[in-house]
Amino acid sequence: MAKQKNESAKTKTAKETGGVIGVCYDAVSIIVTSIMIIAVVFTFCFRLVGVDGSSMLNTLQTDDWLLVTPYYSEPQYGDIVISTKETAASGSLVKRVIAVAGDEVYVDEEDNVFVNGEKINDSYALKDGRRRGNLTYPVTVPEDCVMLMGDNRIVSWDSRYTEIGFAETEHLLGKAQLRLSPKWNIYANFPEE
Repeated sequence: MAKQKNESAKTKTAKETGGVIGVCYDAVSIIVTSIMIIAVVFTFCFRLVGVDGSSMLNTLQTDDWLLVTPYYSEPQYGDIVISTKETAASGSLVKRVIAVAGDEVYVDEEDNVFVNGEKINDSYALKDGRRRGNLTYPVTVPEDCVMLMGDNRIVSWDSRYTEIGFAETEHLLGKAQLRLSPKWNIYANFPEE
């Protein structure tokens, strides 16, 4: 009888040990699977990008977060994009597409922007009537590139400066789809033409 109790206690202890190992295995398996799913979603579906600086005022504010999707088609005028091209500016640039490959751009002395001879409606832009940058106009956007400008044209460090230049489409992380404000308000529409 004592032998039977001893064997029963050993079996119970083995089951308890196996149960703890099983629970640990299940927990690790769930965590690893979750990390893999999150990595796939953030690589192929969307990314969150933080906004830092005043170059996109009033459209975007410092501490806003952008839900960015990769490009599955060509960038278009008005898209707010993130360029990861290495430039004289530090870090990624959050800017608006002003012109695409083949477009001729001219910025007059009063900071009015003309694309292919037509003045763009940039009522969203903050301007003070003075052209900035050291680019010589007119200029044609090279193949596989876009011209980017910040909405706050007074302070934006963008394609108007030769140190930044045009952004190659291969360096565009994607297009901003949603803006999350610091208070977690969600805005789906960005002002444009």
